[in-house]
Amino acid sequence: MTNNIEQITKVNKTYKGFTLIELLIMIVIIGFLGAISSVKLKDISSSARITSAINNIRSDIDMVKELALANHKNMSITFDISQDIYTIRQNGIIMQSYPGSQNGVINISTGTFSSIDITGVSLNNSNILNIDKWGNVLNEGTITINQNHTLHISGMNGRMETSHQ
Repeated sequence: MTNNIEQITKVNKTYKGFTLIELLIMIVIIGFLGAISSVKLKDISSSARITSAINNIRSDIDMVKELALANHKNMSITFDISQDIYTIRQNGIIMQSYPGSQNGVINISTGTFSSIDITGVSLNNSNILNIDKWGNVLNEGTITINQNHTLHISGMNGRMETSHQ
């Protein structure tokens, strides 16, 4: 019995914890995993902002179509790629009271949409999406966000599809 007690105390005395090298290896591994995850998280957040901006444009197009039909007035959305904004107009006049806008102007490069750019607009060789008083889209084309995310808009029905290059 005394032999067993001596072995237990001998084991307790020889095991003192982790060595310095083991701790340093663990710190390096944790640092490496943290660096990889932060890069992936940055990619995910950028992708989420782009998706959110495209969804915002889509919902604004749908809302403008509904407003045109409800008010029986022609509507348009004018895109300005130099300022990353678009303007809502009703019968050619800026719709100051458009929800979610600042006096009819929606800026997609600030706030939630920081680092989002409208890099191209081609709506039948124009930057204006026209909608008649019946809610029909009169011209078709594409709106490009951050050079590789495209919103395709079909004429008449205004069906929208997104693609990523």
